[in-house]
Amino acid sequence: MKKTIGSIFIIACMVLPLSVNADPIFSQGFETDTDGWFDKDDSWSGNVERQLSGTSGITAFEGNYYAQFTQTNDTGGLTAAFSRLGGYNDVFPGDYSLQTAIYLDTSWANGSGFDFSVASNDTSGNHLQDFIFHVTKDTSTGELLVGGSNNTNFDPREDLESLNSFSIADSGWYVFEHLFRDDNGVLAVDLNLKNVLGDILFTETRTTATNLIPSEVGGNRYAWFTNIDIAEGIAVDGISLSVVAQEVSEPSIFAIFCLGVSGLVLRRKYTQ
Repeated sequence: MKKTIGSIFIIACMVLPLSVNADPIFSQGFETDTDGWFDKDDSWSGNVERQLSGTSGITAFEGNYYAQFTQTNDTGGLTAAFSRLGGYNDVFPGDYSLQTAIYLDTSWANGSGFDFSVASNDTSGNHLQDFIFHVTKDTSTGELLVGGSNNTNFDPREDLESLNSFSIADSGWYVFEHLFRDDNGVLAVDLNLKNVLGDILFTETRTTATNLIPSEVGGNRYAWFTNIDIAEGIAVDGISLSVVAQEVSEPSIFAIFCLGVSGLVLRRKYTQ
């Protein structure tokens, strides 16, 4: 009986997976600069300005600085900054995620808001599709609503209350996650809204049957605030693009510990 228990313990330990977090493909916390984001100073549109934590009563999401994003019409239309997220990618790297912390203020004026798009490339390195968060202080309800879709008209959406949406009750930092994943050979993108603890508050999943992996779908393209219709702009921090943690078959430290304990169990039996 002792031999059986020891053997089961060994097997149970050996099947424990080891999760490995890949290094970020792109990250920007605005601690030293705004590199990676293109605004009017880069012949684009919008302003990205670093702010010391505590400015305007906003404590940085992480570190000592955040950035204030506003829009301008330098390109012939009211749009804001964009990022290539370290470079466009025409190969789907496995499930990957862009997480962006944005400060939401329930006191924003009715009718104001912003859209935040993250796009996928196709396998030729061209634009495939946008996946967009919509945030609007709804005029009819007075609620600060978050929703998602694949399109923007470059104005705050006033119909979010009739769609899958989430109402923000408290001002503060929220994490906007674009999770690009392989759903049985088709690209699915989860637009997840999280609180500061990482709990998911809202999800809108967007999928198109023709977005096939790996024949049609590449990797990341841009992140772009297509409009920021808030006079003072929005606070942004803690941007990170990374491949989602993968499970590998290498033994973890705990598995090695289990093997050691199991060996002692078996040794004890055979030396009795």
